Amino acid sequence: MLAPERHRLIMLELESKGQVTVTELKSLLQVSLDTVRRDLERLEKEDKLLRVHGGAVTKQEELSTNQAFMKRKITLIERKQELAGYAVEIVKEMQAVSLNAGTTNIEVAKRLAARFERLTVITNSLRVADILAQKPNFTVIIPGGYLNHEEFSLYGRAIEEEIAKFNIDIAFISVNAISIEKGLTDFRQGEAEVINAMLKGAKRKIVVADSSKFETISYLNICGLDQIDIIVTDSLMDEELLATYQKVPISIKNAGS
Repeated sequence: MLAPERHRLIMLELESKGQVTVTELKSLLQVSLDTVRRDLERLEKEDKLLRVHGGAVTKQEELSTNQAFMKRKITLIERKQELAGYAVEIVKEMQAVSLNAGTTNIEVAKRLAARFERLTVITNSLRVADILAQKPNFTVIIPGGYLNHEEFSLYGRAIEEEIAKFNIDIAFISVNAISIEKGLTDFRQGEAEVINAMLKGAKRKIVVADSSKFETISYLNICGLDQIDIIVTDSLMDEELLATYQKVPISIKNAGS
């Protein structure tokens, strides 16, 4: 991975967490600690971050002003990062992948950028597209629609119809809530239609959700669990709840298994 790509991922990591250690960056970027330290030194000289003992912190003025989005973005971030690292192990080089809008899929996008060189990615998320923009051998497809300013994502019938035309190897689906009774639900207007369009054209349908989202229900129905192949979650999933979901005809995998 070239230095500009590493620097971009470092800044995205800082944006989501506010601080990061050199050890975490070594794992994310798959480079040596010395390389991480040189990258942090360079970014500090460019006045983009502040180095501290063992890592770096973001400058206050670099934080997003969209508080609603950022609040969700930093919530349970370690769980989302853990499950994202596990989820991308399913992907193979040269595949076509779709990612709908969502803070968990932002973490999935970071891992895809760090791990792969050639992928086709279809997304309605401007955040995801921004993460992948520095991968010159990625084909990033953003179907046209209207902008939701709070979610930094695109919606509308035209985008749904365009997504449905693609043959996708893997659809990574980020949702607000999961329950055995209601399946996948969400609060975002327009997201349910985008998700269903992605599911329609995908060979494998994978939900990525941290363990706090299980047995919760939001007000917009998306689909039942029978429409999903795999749920990937984090290692902090309650054991009894995990056992309950394993009895449902769906594969659920957690990063600790």
